[in-house]
Amino acid sequence: MIFPNSFHPRLIRTLFFLFPILAILLGAVVVNGAMLYKNYVVRYDRGWDILCDPYRVEAGDWVLKIFRQKGEIAHEDFREFLGIFERLNPHVKDIDRIRPGQVVDIPIKKLAPGNLPGQDTGIVSIPFVMISSTKETIEKHSTEYTVQKGDTVSTLISKRFGGKYGDNLYNQGVKLFLAANPHIKDINRIYAGQKVHMPDPSIREKNWYESLFDEDGNIVDEKAPSESQGEETTASRPAPAAPPARQWTETDSEPRNPLEASAMKTAAAIGGRLIRKGTLFLPTRQGEDFELDLSQYPMIDMENGSKIILTSKDRIMDVDLSEIGSFREDVQFVKVPEDGSYTEVMEAVLSSASGKGTPDRLAFEEQGVSIQVSAKWISSKPASDGSSIRHTCITPIGSVAQQTHGAIVRYLDQNDILIKDILTGGEQPTQPEYAAPQRIQVDRIDGSDQKTFVASFSRIMGFTYSPNISISFPYAGIQVQALSNLLSFGSGNEILIDFGDLYGDAIKAIRQTGLQILQIDADAGPVDIIKQLMGFVGMEYTLNPYWYGAKRPSEYNTTISVAGILVKTQTGQQRLFTTLDIPEPIRVFLTDQGIRQARIQGNATLNVNDKKQVAETDI
Repeated sequence: MIFPNSFHPRLIRTLFFLFPILAILLGAVVVNGAMLYKNYVVRYDRGWDILCDPYRVEAGDWVLKIFRQKGEIAHEDFREFLGIFERLNPHVKDIDRIRPGQVVDIPIKKLAPGNLPGQDTGIVSIPFVMISSTKETIEKHSTEYTVQKGDTVSTLISKRFGGKYGDNLYNQGVKLFLAANPHIKDINRIYAGQKVHMPDPSIREKNWYESLFDEDGNIVDEKAPSESQGEETTASRPAPAAPPARQWTETDSEPRNPLEASAMKTAAAIGGRLIRKGTLFLPTRQGEDFELDLSQYPMIDMENGSKIILTSKDRIMDVDLSEIGSFREDVQFVKVPEDGSYTEVMEAVLSSASGKGTPDRLAFEEQGVSIQVSAKWISSKPASDGSSIRHTCITPIGSVAQQTHGAIVRYLDQNDILIKDILTGGEQPTQPEYAAPQRIQVDRIDGSDQKTFVASFSRIMGFTYSPNISISFPYAGIQVQALSNLLSFGSGNEILIDFGDLYGDAIKAIRQTGLQILQIDADAGPVDIIKQLMGFVGMEYTLNPYWYGAKRPSEYNTTISVAGILVKTQTGQQRLFTTLDIPEPIRVFLTDQGIRQARIQGNATLNVNDKKQVAETDI
């Protein structure tokens, strides 16, 4: 079986989990096959696109039944699957108490950007290959039954297939019954002793079941899906555009004053909601509750349960703010100008939060990629599933051009760090786009031994490397012949590379002829060799280089450092040499910075630390 070049074998393996078929017949040729399509939705969760199967709960469903065909995520980590399910379906408060009519998105697989055609639209259509007729498929999922005295088709369908008279499930059962029994022209005329085929209820659990019916509920008069054939490709037909991202709004009513308008924008930006009515009761030392009228003093209710009260006064109801603020630790009063602008309110809220002991920097390292995140305000709280700590990093910025690169935002989200760059000019916050290129060029270098590595490195850099050339030099009054390795950097700049074959006075004698010779230490690794070569001829290089994730001052920015060496070629191109398998979002980011990447393979190592952790730091 031949798959398009853009489809990775892992994607094909995923389809095994996506559709519980008996087998994929590798090498089979489909002749005269037809296609039925099933639509899946693509949702975003913590830095990943999630392929989801939309499902409407029916009477008699239970959670394990719905999750039976749950896909790759649950197969690899069921706890993570449940966490994703809960985040994508916030309307399901208790998964053990689902009700008929609820629509849920069942997470199937994590997708890299561009993994499936049409993925960026939010809807992908995956075809089923069909090789047998509808009639044969329905008969295959039917069992023979001998009609008993008193039987009717309606009672048989209700008892054996499911559904109540007149509902959708019952009507589908009747359609399947007629398709499986073409000799029965009138369902009201069956007789005792007659042999009929009853549709098996298990057919309802097949992923392609709904595709058997057209929009009017009639059986599709086409080829039907075969269980011996899975999805042969993931090509998609044109799909409708995905709906715009949902924006939270506190209420449909208009703000009553400029301060409320600024507070609403601030709340939306920092992940809270503005509450403008009701009463907040705060306990006092005297035992009586302090009643705060929220219609006069709007409150931002944060996701972590903390509350921010906005006021332009130093006293409320003849009580100092400092005293009221001590009533509850999770309630904070922030003073803002009476007609405070969005920028003023945002700055006041962030400055107040930053002054309460929250960290302003985070750092972690993963397989040689080091990340440091600095933000104006960082809020940390346990994830909904309790498996990790999620950090929200908020920084005011002056323009869209100062936003953190979309690939870095996605990578950090995957590592439980949510970046929120807030535009101070009053515009709505925007999510930077992240579109992986069709193909990121990563050169491969053979680092299995020193000589092979120098040859590969020279080829990629555009140098001319000639191994085992014959050289002649005077030594002790005679002319000596020897073999060495010549490396030409262009413009007449040439050196000999010695891997320990020449000794003592021979090296001195060679240099007296005017030839430059560079001796490579026996234990030198690839990075050390590059340092020696570049340093010897005066070319620029940077060890373990770093970049900023946004085009703005470093005070509140993300720093990305990669274990390796960055070299600038004679034509001004920048090349990064590393042994790391750099995560895709980082590769995308580096490519956008004009960095061409080369991965050293073989026995080479940079001795990087593979341990990953997120920590607060005061760097």
